Amino acid sequence: MSDRSIPFMVGIAASAGGLEALSELVQELGEQNEAAYVIAQHMSPNHKSMLSALISRETRLPVRELTPDADIWPEANTIYVVMPGHDVIVTEGGQLGLRAPSGLRGQPKPLADLLLKTMAEECGENCAAIILSGTGSDGSYGVRAIREVGGITIAQDPESSKYSGMPASALQTGCVDLTLRPREIGEHLGKILSRPRDFTELQELHQKPNHLSDLFQILTARTGVDFREYKASTINRRIARRMLALGFSEYNAYVDFCRSDLAEVDALYKDLMISVTRFFRDPQQFDALKADIQKLVAKLESSSDQRTVRVWVSGCATGEEAYSVAILFLEAMGGLEKVSQRRLQVFATDIDQHALDVARRGEYPISAINDIPEELVDRYFVERTETIEVKKALRAFVLFSRHNVIQDPPFTNLDCVSLRNLLIYFNGPLQDKVLARIGYALVPDGLLFLGAAETVGGMETIFEPTSTSDRIYRKRLVTRKPALQPFIEDATARRPLEQPALPYLADKNKHHSATRQFDNLIRVLAPNGFLASATGAILRVIGDISFVTALTENSGLQVDLKILFPELRSEASSLINVTLRSRGVRSGQWHPLPRSKHEQVRLTCYPIVSAPDGEMDGNSIVLIGVESRIKEEQAAPPESRNPEEQDRYIRQIEDEVISTREALQQTIEELQTANEELQSVNEEMQAANEELQSTNEELETSNEELQSTNEELITVNEEIQVNSSEIQHLSAELSAVLRANPFVMIVVDQALQVRHASRQAMTMFELDALPKSGIHISQCAPVDGMPDLTSRISHVFRTSAPLVENAEFGGASHEMTFTPFREREGRDLIGVAVTIV
Repeated sequence: MSDRSIPFMVGIAASAGGLEALSELVQELGEQNEAAYVIAQHMSPNHKSMLSALISRETRLPVRELTPDADIWPEANTIYVVMPGHDVIVTEGGQLGLRAPSGLRGQPKPLADLLLKTMAEECGENCAAIILSGTGSDGSYGVRAIREVGGITIAQDPESSKYSGMPASALQTGCVDLTLRPREIGEHLGKILSRPRDFTELQELHQKPNHLSDLFQILTARTGVDFREYKASTINRRIARRMLALGFSEYNAYVDFCRSDLAEVDALYKDLMISVTRFFRDPQQFDALKADIQKLVAKLESSSDQRTVRVWVSGCATGEEAYSVAILFLEAMGGLEKVSQRRLQVFATDIDQHALDVARRGEYPISAINDIPEELVDRYFVERTETIEVKKALRAFVLFSRHNVIQDPPFTNLDCVSLRNLLIYFNGPLQDKVLARIGYALVPDGLLFLGAAETVGGMETIFEPTSTSDRIYRKRLVTRKPALQPFIEDATARRPLEQPALPYLADKNKHHSATRQFDNLIRVLAPNGFLASATGAILRVIGDISFVTALTENSGLQVDLKILFPELRSEASSLINVTLRSRGVRSGQWHPLPRSKHEQVRLTCYPIVSAPDGEMDGNSIVLIGVESRIKEEQAAPPESRNPEEQDRYIRQIEDEVISTREALQQTIEELQTANEELQSVNEEMQAANEELQSTNEELETSNEELQSTNEELITVNEEIQVNSSEIQHLSAELSAVLRANPFVMIVVDQALQVRHASRQAMTMFELDALPKSGIHISQCAPVDGMPDLTSRISHVFRTSAPLVENAEFGGASHEMTFTPFREREGRDLIGVAVTIV
């Protein structure tokens, strides 16, 4: 990276109709801006361009045409024009260079998206993007890149452009700061560049919450999103960016402006959301995710687990990442045509409703095809002339919804969560809060996919990195108690009479033979005892164990360890756990038999592990033998015994200590597991409580909306009634005027229908009554000597001017007045009033 400073860079994208817009724009560019301007105007590669000469006539700034000979350092107050047939980029060192087009489908030349993307990578917030008139959608992705790094984005007002395709496409991204006419862009750009980016005032305001909270409260009231726990640097940068774009130098003035202009509040909200994403963003990370997804899917298929695979993409923005993750899962599961919708669900959420609308449509600029692996394009997308469209079959797997990962309850039982480039905008406590929710939402071994600059921080107790990438984590396994399994079949149970051995009964007979052998073996090991599951349920009784059991009201009716005497009950539970854990035989201590003064009893536990790897699961069982003996006489004190007896006594004590230690360790692990389960249950209860509260709030909101709608309907009804009453009064007044009018008067509409007539007119034209729709003037009785009324009324409609004419008919001289009238001033004529005096 060179130490040479790069001036403020302004990338200008234009296409059809862009020359006129460029001429107006460059006329307003002054030397005080200290910026370098790069024009990416779509041109035919087969004709020599006159753009440089034309632009030079409209500006005082020097205009240079970039050539492919060598990269050059951009200079301030200079306009650079790209030669036809080449792409222009900002290199890693900050120079401007021409490159041969990539040759990918659907790319104009030069490609504005490529220029703006490299400009964002090298210049950061020290750049701006301007999208002028043109067809297609070039520049839309570049605008997102500039917006993401904190640069200024401006689009030409579509109404002022000859071709609105490019400006309209940029506006649809929601990443445009200002929409102006070309001349206004040049004027406003000078204001933006003349103001330094000083965050000192905002940083001080963060130390005074009462000041900055004014803006937070405005945002929360308008959008329902609380930004107080976002990183101060992010908030400062975005607020300063909006102030800079609008020309505000004081924070309080900007707050006052937001109070009076809700459109600016919406614009600031969109700026804080940073709804920017791309297909397969960070390809290396997606390659690592692809490998982990393949392992996850293979594990589910090998275990014959046909449940639905659930994925959550939080902060999905305009949906490219959600579709990318869905494609990786579909590829791992066999392809789009082979996976049913019940096998995969992808929940894609964001709090930006505009971005979600774009995601649901699944339609993106054609330049987005450059980010998609070539082998996936035809399988999952449909190419149009200017856009690419996600196939309906792929859209069916992805459900988009508005969801706030900070405030709303998380989804549950998820196999994978993508939480990319969200945590970098949260402070530490908020990051831990969000990651704890994700940990609850994921199933054990579930995947967490983070951005390139994100880690799980202090949540390493919940997540561990996978072997493929340090940005992909797996939820650590949590041991849970296995569920109670049904009793195994009693080998001595009554069976039907044996039938002759038939070929198809061979397997069944082998099973019966193995069962008999198992029955004989356990009777040898434990003439008196029982088979128990890992959970303590007694599955089968062998011989007689009545002398160690006692049924009380506390035992219940379940056949488990509770039926044993209290002295043996706790020891039996410990022996089961220790035996299954060590997969070895364990014996308990001798206990006096409650019903006898001379006998003792002891439990011996034998493991019968059914899991292939020997681990304890719900199918593991043990055989517990019950031994009895005559109570030994009181032994002599250890110090008075001979050496052989002392050694035997010490070994016995050591065995008991080892057994006790194992039992204690098992008890500790059970307590830890129980604690984890209680925490999990507590989280589930909290989530359920939040969901119920959310549902209750939604119901209350719905009730309020219904009440509001009812009030609005009542108001509308009242207005209609008032209007109806006024119309009735006006109709009565008009009828009274016509009845009292001593002159001949008729009112004719545009169709020459007589709508109203005075009493004298009714008599002259021999009209008995007028229907509501009126009658045509030709149906009026003719009056001898009266001039033709139809032609004169038509003349007034054409000229919109009144007409006065004198005529003699009926033995008298009359004045005929034709007066046009309108519904409201400035509207078209709706009728003519004819008066005969």
